[in-house]
Amino acid sequence: MSAFRALCAGLAATLVLVAAAPAGAATPDWVKPAVRHLADQGWLDRSEFRANKPMARAAFKTLVKRAFGGGYGRSKGKVRAAEVSRALVRLLDQQAAVDRLMGAASPGGWSPARPAYLGYEVVAREMGLRHDRPTDEERFEASATDPMTQADVAWAVWRAATSPSLSGAQALTKFGLADYDAPRRKVVEYALSLVGTPYVWAGEWPAATPNGYPYGAQSTGGFDCSGFVWYVLKAKSDAYAPTGRPYKGWALAERSSADMARATPRKERLGYRKLLGGDVVLFTPKGRDGKPGDVYHAGIYLGKGWMIHSSGSRGGVSISSIAPGSWWHDQLIFGRRVVPS
Repeated sequence: MSAFRALCAGLAATLVLVAAAPAGAATPDWVKPAVRHLADQGWLDRSEFRANKPMARAAFKTLVKRAFGGGYGRSKGKVRAAEVSRALVRLLDQQAAVDRLMGAASPGGWSPARPAYLGYEVVAREMGLRHDRPTDEERFEASATDPMTQADVAWAVWRAATSPSLSGAQALTKFGLADYDAPRRKVVEYALSLVGTPYVWAGEWPAATPNGYPYGAQSTGGFDCSGFVWYVLKAKSDAYAPTGRPYKGWALAERSSADMARATPRKERLGYRKLLGGDVVLFTPKGRDGKPGDVYHAGIYLGKGWMIHSSGSRGGVSISSIAPGSWWHDQLIFGRRVVPS
């Protein structure tokens, strides 16, 4: 087992032990400013707040009514992450970005299947409405269709009410898709199906890994950046078969983003203008002046200046611009072609 895989296995074992312990009543430090603000405004009752318990739909309905005057109508059951994203995005009047994400087609007219919640999840994440939990709290992370904890809802409402990144949402109104050959269409469509999966350090599977998983067990679903790239592109084997993926994948031995960069021969390193949809894109703090060993992030290029990636700053799988003028463009060192052209 490689050192990285051994580390993943050790982390998984730690998470299992943590998950076995009862959830404490203490409010995590990261959400305290949000809770304080919501309580001070009279929007949230601290005496009833239980950070790591799911929020009831009735409680979310009350919270958004107090904070925004309304915007959510359901009262039964637990509120799910995608519902929170949808309500807050609509309350912030960013439906145009959602419609663009959901309606974009390639110049040739191909339109990939997308989850119904994709637009809302991406816009919410690009506005900064999702918080990446610390490693010892990752068992509470919610995928789009999962119930959302009171802490994560409080964070989302606080950010929506006080400091949403509206520029992040507005950038998405320019989203577009390129033309792709058949293999790249499958990659793009499959990658899009994973939007809304949370960010988990060393994560490379959207749920707890199945029995016999060969690269170190993962006790909670989610991806880190290179784990997402791996899951979408790495070749299937008898013990490694990503769920519902309609293609076998390709050779991709390296697991970390820096190793993916180091393994790319110099003559095969792709500049921005040579990228195709499905290519791996790699980033360093110094951009093109960086070194492969400095690479800290990886994503999958979608074309037209966009990538799909799992980012801690987005709280999971989202879509971001890497076009000239964007923050990510200045960080791009080069791309790597895994899907043959």
